[in-house]
Amino acid sequence: MSESADAARGILIEALPPTNEPLRIAARRLRWFRLAFDRFIRATGEQIGCRFELDEARLAEIFVRWLRVVEGQKPALRADRHDYFAFAAGLMLRELMATLPIKAQSTPTKADADTAAVFWPEGYACTMFCLTVHSAAMRQEFHEGAEVSDAIDDLRQWWSFRENVSHDPAFSAGFLQMVLGHQPNWMMPDVFRARLGRELAAARVGG
Repeated sequence: MSESADAARGILIEALPPTNEPLRIAARRLRWFRLAFDRFIRATGEQIGCRFELDEARLAEIFVRWLRVVEGQKPALRADRHDYFAFAAGLMLRELMATLPIKAQSTPTKADADTAAVFWPEGYACTMFCLTVHSAAMRQEFHEGAEVSDAIDDLRQWWSFRENVSHDPAFSAGFLQMVLGHQPNWMMPDVFRARLGRELAAARVGG
């Protein structure tokens, strides 16, 4: 996906702060994470015509939860790294949705009425942040961008996302995986499927 196509879909990689470390490492630093999120929602707000209020204390709590769970499920096999990048981004969205750290101060004025940005500006901004961090990391680690499916533009998917996540934040992880073209395990979308597959296979052998 080209940079112009990225920007058209709200993937604003240029909004992320520079770092001398690999992005996969920088994203695990609270200071970088907070700065990246703050800069991204400001840029998104300018793009869609909306100002967001940020709760920094809540964002710090979200980061700690995300780091704990993403490290806890980190795969041992190098072959799983590619898929785990998308999964980690989904976990990031799960934590953001569980405790939304932003609140729109107005209805977006630069986005069409039938878009996710207007329908749910907070959910849209958090989702695009996770997609942006993922896309930047993929470019750096694997020299490929994120392949975002057309589901990102389907308001029906966003209606379903908002309704389901209000009952179970784990749905967020599955939604992001779907947007990235993966087939989520909707029963347990926040459990890394490669790890789960090996555990189930081991259980069958052991049984």
